[in-house]
Amino acid sequence: MASSQDKAVGSVFIAIAAFVWLYYSTWVFVLPFVTDQDHFLHALFPLDRHYAILLPTLLLVVAVTVVGAFIGMSIVKKQLKAKKAVAKKSS
Repeated sequence: MASSQDKAVGSVFIAIAAFVWLYYSTWVFVLPFVTDQDHFLHALFPLDRHYAILLPTLLLVVAVTVVGAFIGMSIVKKQLKAKKAVAKKSS
Protein backbone atom coordinates (compact mmCIF):
# COMPACT_ATOMS: atom_id res chain seq x y z
CA MET A 1 0.00 0.00 0.00
CA ALA A 2 1.34 3.40 -0.93
CA SER A 3 1.92 5.97 1.76
CA SER A 4 0.33 9.40 1.65
CA GLN A 5 3.70 10.90 0.71
CA ASP A 6 3.96 8.54 -2.28
CA LYS A 7 0.46 9.51 -3.36
CA ALA A 8 1.31 13.22 -3.05
CA VAL A 9 4.47 12.83 -5.12
CA GLY A 10 2.56 10.80 -7.70
CA SER A 11 -0.13 13.47 -7.87
CA VAL A 12 2.49 16.17 -8.44
CA PHE A 13 4.09 14.14 -11.24
CA ILE A 14 0.71 13.57 -12.87
CA ALA A 15 -0.10 17.29 -12.63
CA ILE A 16 3.25 18.20 -14.21
CA ALA A 17 2.76 15.65 -16.99
CA ALA A 18 -0.77 16.95 -17.68
CA PHE A 19 0.50 20.54 -17.84
CA VAL A 20 3.33 19.62 -20.22
CA TRP A 21 0.93 17.63 -22.41
CA LEU A 22 -1.57 20.51 -22.57
CA TYR A 23 1.14 23.09 -23.27
CA TYR A 24 2.76 21.00 -26.01
CA SER A 25 -0.57 20.02 -27.57
CA THR A 26 -1.65 23.66 -27.71
CA TRP A 27 1.71 24.63 -29.19
CA VAL A 28 1.57 21.97 -31.90
CA PHE A 29 -2.14 21.62 -32.70
CA VAL A 30 -3.71 25.01 -31.95
CA LEU A 31 -1.06 27.65 -32.57
CA PRO A 32 -0.65 26.94 -36.31
CA PHE A 33 -4.30 27.87 -36.81
CA VAL A 34 -4.00 31.19 -34.98
CA THR A 35 -2.93 33.51 -37.76
CA ASP A 36 -3.18 36.80 -35.88
CA GLN A 37 0.31 37.54 -34.55
CA ASP A 38 -1.12 39.81 -31.82
CA HIS A 39 -3.17 37.00 -30.31
CA PHE A 40 -2.39 36.27 -26.65
CA LEU A 41 -1.48 32.64 -27.45
CA HIS A 42 1.64 33.74 -29.31
CA ALA A 43 2.94 35.36 -26.12
CA LEU A 44 2.71 31.99 -24.29
CA PHE A 45 5.05 30.25 -26.73
CA PRO A 46 8.33 32.17 -27.06
CA LEU A 47 10.03 29.68 -29.40
CA ASP A 48 9.27 29.17 -33.08
CA ARG A 49 7.05 26.27 -34.11
CA HIS A 50 9.90 24.23 -35.59
CA TYR A 51 11.24 23.82 -32.04
CA ALA A 52 8.03 21.93 -31.24
CA ILE A 53 9.42 19.09 -33.33
CA LEU A 54 13.14 19.64 -32.71
CA LEU A 55 13.08 19.61 -28.89
CA PRO A 56 11.16 16.32 -28.43
CA THR A 57 13.32 14.72 -31.12
CA LEU A 58 16.50 15.72 -29.30
CA LEU A 59 15.07 14.52 -25.98
CA LEU A 60 14.18 11.19 -27.55
CA VAL A 61 17.68 10.77 -29.02
CA VAL A 62 19.29 11.57 -25.66
CA ALA A 63 16.95 9.19 -23.81
CA VAL A 64 17.57 6.32 -26.24
CA THR A 65 21.32 6.94 -26.01
CA VAL A 66 21.29 6.88 -22.21
CA VAL A 67 19.15 3.73 -22.06
CA GLY A 68 21.34 2.03 -24.68
CA ALA A 69 24.51 2.96 -22.82
CA PHE A 70 23.06 1.64 -19.56
CA ILE A 71 22.05 -1.66 -21.15
CA GLY A 72 25.45 -1.96 -22.86
CA MET A 73 27.33 -1.31 -19.62
CA SER A 74 25.15 -3.85 -17.80
CA ILE A 75 25.88 -6.49 -20.43
CA VAL A 76 29.62 -5.81 -20.32
CA LYS A 77 29.69 -6.00 -16.51
CA LYS A 78 27.76 -9.26 -16.57
CA GLN A 79 30.19 -10.75 -19.10
CA LEU A 80 33.19 -9.64 -17.04
CA LYS A 81 31.69 -11.26 -13.94
CA ALA A 82 31.09 -14.46 -15.86
CA LYS A 83 34.69 -14.47 -17.16
CA LYS A 84 36.06 -13.92 -13.66
CA ALA A 85 33.92 -16.73 -12.32
CA VAL A 86 35.13 -19.10 -15.05
CA ALA A 87 38.74 -18.04 -14.51
CA LYS A 88 38.42 -18.51 -10.74
CA LYS A 89 36.76 -21.89 -11.19
CA SER A 90 39.47 -23.17 -13.57
CA SER A 91 42.36 -22.14 -11.33
